[in-house]
Amino acid sequence: MEEQEKEGVIMVELERFLTWAADLGISDSTDDDFDTHTDTRSSRGCLGHSLSLSYFPQAGGRGLGASRDLTKGDLILRVPKSAFMTKDTLFNKLSLPLQKLNTHASSLSSTQIFTVCLLHEMGKGKSSWWHPYLIHMPRSYDLLSTFCEFHVKALQVDDAIWAAEKAISKAKSEWQQANQLMELLQLKPQFLTFKAWLWAAATISSRTLHIPWDEAGCLCPVGDLFNYAAPGDETLDSEDVDSRMCASSFQAASLSNGDCTHKSDVVQFDPHFQRLIDGGFEEDVAAYCFYARQDYKKGEQVLQALHNSTLSLGSIVVIG
Repeated sequence: MEEQEKEGVIMVELERFLTWAADLGISDSTDDDFDTHTDTRSSRGCLGHSLSLSYFPQAGGRGLGASRDLTKGDLILRVPKSAFMTKDTLFNKLSLPLQKLNTHASSLSSTQIFTVCLLHEMGKGKSSWWHPYLIHMPRSYDLLSTFCEFHVKALQVDDAIWAAEKAISKAKSEWQQANQLMELLQLKPQFLTFKAWLWAAATISSRTLHIPWDEAGCLCPVGDLFNYAAPGDETLDSEDVDSRMCASSFQAASLSNGDCTHKSDVVQFDPHFQRLIDGGFEEDVAAYCFYARQDYKKGEQVLQALHNSTLSLGSIVVIG
């Protein structure tokens, strides 16, 4: 009974999160006039047209399922740039003089700064604008850098033990380098610890998506609810690719003569060829666009291979 009550609380929080996401313009709708129906859409959340939040006990846990039959290449989710959590969106809102911040951050990598900012944002609790999103972050990750000494020794193979020890050493060094900035921001004691650093760093390394302007990537609300599928598992049917390229005026325009009869031309000239597999950030719509990587029947789990690791992203828990 206790587990059912806990799951019920989580589902209520998730519904609130999906409504919050809809207010940001996140949508699984393919309607061109979506923006004119924002109020109606927000009242029922950002999912329902192409995707639905579901539980897949044998395949990653909580994830996104197809709410209709999907065809490979279908646009299934759009997350506007304004909804991304990035190093810059957090760093630029810190309430300290920018010059002072830059002095302490100048020797840190973009990922280290993002990690510090994420910890700072977590420390705000319910006062954070990102709170509806942050409370659904996993509490723990299974990465080499998070292994304790017992787990490291249990690897037994010398090369594996060396890799784990190196990952832990690297994480500790990056944490120590960032200590001055964290202290400057007056992070709460629990967010200054190495354990907290490991959590934030693992969150960024496993859940961020690639963006062209920042090597640290972005945290993408709703977009990181997909469970992971290893890239390369599927093959693209060449005739299917050709027909889709010809059907899209934007893509056809990128070909030298608009001729879709030559497969080599499609691969050579089409900048959105890879989006038929998963997706990416698209400048023309200023959004991260997710596409079906294969055909799905209604109810099947929809997978993506855009994340930076093979971690399952479905184990969402309330942490605040």
